[in-house]
Amino acid sequence: MTSGFQKSPACIWLRGARAAYVGPGLDLAPHRAAVAVIAFALQEPFDLEVFPDGDWAASSCTAPVAVIPPSVLHQIRARGPMAFLYLDAIGDDELALGRRDLRLPTGLDWKEGPTEALIPALWEGLDLPVRAAPDPRIVTVLRALEDDPDAFVTFDGAAREAGLSVSRTRELIRKAVGIPFRRYRLWRRMAVAGRVLARSATLTEAAHAAGFASSAHFSTAFRAMFGLSPSGLLRAGVRFDVDGMPGAPAFSGASTRPHVRRA
Repeated sequence: MTSGFQKSPACIWLRGARAAYVGPGLDLAPHRAAVAVIAFALQEPFDLEVFPDGDWAASSCTAPVAVIPPSVLHQIRARGPMAFLYLDAIGDDELALGRRDLRLPTGLDWKEGPTEALIPALWEGLDLPVRAAPDPRIVTVLRALEDDPDAFVTFDGAAREAGLSVSRTRELIRKAVGIPFRRYRLWRRMAVAGRVLARSATLTEAAHAAGFASSAHFSTAFRAMFGLSPSGLLRAGVRFDVDGMPGAPAFSGASTRPHVRRA
C-alpha cells in the first residue's frame, strides 16, 4: 500500500540561513553538503555510507537519524520518506548535537505528508544549541552573503569589510562556519536559486539570478552538493515554503536548456 507521504510532493523550506527538505526518499549519489545536515528517517531507517576522505575514515551504518558534518563525502540510501535539515553554519552548533539522543518529535502523523507544521516541528524539537559567537567582523561579512552572494567581487573586498588581513579573514571564516569562504558563498547561491524557483522561474533563470554562468553549471554544482540534479528534484513535484510564505506552486518539471550568460 502506498502511503500518503509517498503520494505527496516534496517540500523545500527556506528561512534565512537554514533550509530543509521533507518528502519521499530520493536516489542520491555521493555528495558533500556545504553545511551540517541532520538526516531523519520519517518511517524506515536509512543506510548511511561515509567515504574515506581527508580526516574521515570509511564507515557505514543503518540509522533513523544522523548528523553529517559539512563537506563530508557521503551517501544516503533511503527506504522511505526523509527529512534533511541544513543548519545555519554561523549560529547552529552541530558538534553539540552529536552528543544528544536525537529523536523525531511525537504527536505528528508522519504518513500524512509534508504539511506546513511538519518541518517547524522538527526544528523546534531539536532545541538547537547555539555556537559561541564568532568574531563580529566576520559575522558581518558572512551575513552580507545572505541576500547577495556577490556582495564582495573579490575576497580582498571581504577582508576590507572585516578590517583584517586576507589571511586572517580566511582563517576566521573557516573557523566560524567550518568551510572556506568560497564554499559558503556557493551555499548562499543555492538559497538564492531556491527562492527564485519558488516564483515559478525556470532553472536557467534561477541559475543566472544566483550567479551561475549557465543552468548546466548550476546543475553540476547542485548535484555535487545534494546528490541529485535540480531537474531531478523538481520532477519529484516539489513545492516551496519560503520565509513564511507557503503555497508556492508545485513543480513537475522545468526548463533545463543550458543558456550561457553573455558578458
